[in-house]
Amino acid sequence: MYKNEELYPLANLAQILKTSPEDLAEFAEKVQFTAITKVNSLDFIKKDDIERFFEEYVLHSNITPRYWKILPHLDNSVLPWATTLVKMYQEKFAYPTCVSPSQGQLLKELVSNINPQNILEIGCFIGISTIWMAAGLEEIESKAIIHSVDLFEPILLWTGYNYGYLNNPLEYAKNAALSAQLSHRISFYKMSSEELGKKFSQFIDRPIDFLYIDGDHSVPGCVNDFVLFYPQVPIGGYIMLHDIYPKFCGYEGPRYIIDNFIKKSPHFDLVEINTTPHNFGIALIRKRSEDKNLYPGKNWRLELHRARIRLSKTTTWKKIKDKPMGNLVRKVIRRI
Repeated sequence: MYKNEELYPLANLAQILKTSPEDLAEFAEKVQFTAITKVNSLDFIKKDDIERFFEEYVLHSNITPRYWKILPHLDNSVLPWATTLVKMYQEKFAYPTCVSPSQGQLLKELVSNINPQNILEIGCFIGISTIWMAAGLEEIESKAIIHSVDLFEPILLWTGYNYGYLNNPLEYAKNAALSAQLSHRISFYKMSSEELGKKFSQFIDRPIDFLYIDGDHSVPGCVNDFVLFYPQVPIGGYIMLHDIYPKFCGYEGPRYIIDNFIKKSPHFDLVEINTTPHNFGIALIRKRSEDKNLYPGKNWRLELHRARIRLSKTTTWKKIKDKPMGNLVRKVIRRI
């Protein structure tokens, strides 16, 4: 990315769309899309033109966007948060990455029954799950706040994961919260969960009664989020993991947490919940007692996965990750 010129490599878009840069350039020429710029013989597209490019690509590639089915009582409601959610579910980038309406309803009911005083959401995306939870707080006239953290990077068309483009998800989420008349219940943080964890006391001054983890779904990413914020959850507090069935959702991280640290532990109560229409699954975990072995620095297996996160951000790893040495490092880590 050339930040000053706001150009995006066509090769990166080709990778996301599962095609070649040459085929994508040929497509652009075919539909007379003229907003392609060459820099050092490489093709780039202006960020402001990406949405128009995706619209042309979807139109000419016979890609049919899919949408969540709206629950009748949600569709018929005149409450601001409900009408806002209906509009959000009609966005091309809402399916299937956002929680479904039925899962959102479950989130809302859990929050209104548990009545947490402080909620931390890791992974906001466009704010649909955030608004569902905030609606639950509003229903019981709670004074609690939802702290929602996300990198809020541009959302690109990725067939099977989302079907639209959104350049500024944070702005979108904030506007949605205003439209839902729930902005007073939500604090958004544009940063990594690790950065928030390191500065936790600067932003959040109370324990987390309800921790909702729906961010980085890789094993090291999910482990890192769990280890960072588990100590902030008091005894009796709740932790929720989204996408717990790899067979259906394709993610391994949440399942790894459950099978290795939750399922057989006397320190937790666990309920696994099947979900429809896609059984990605949700786990609701109640903290019965402290397990200091899950604190940062106390468990070698957890620390190994956290080290993988730190390694992935280094310049050295970026240089070797696609080379034989990188493959060797991955094999060694997987065997441990």
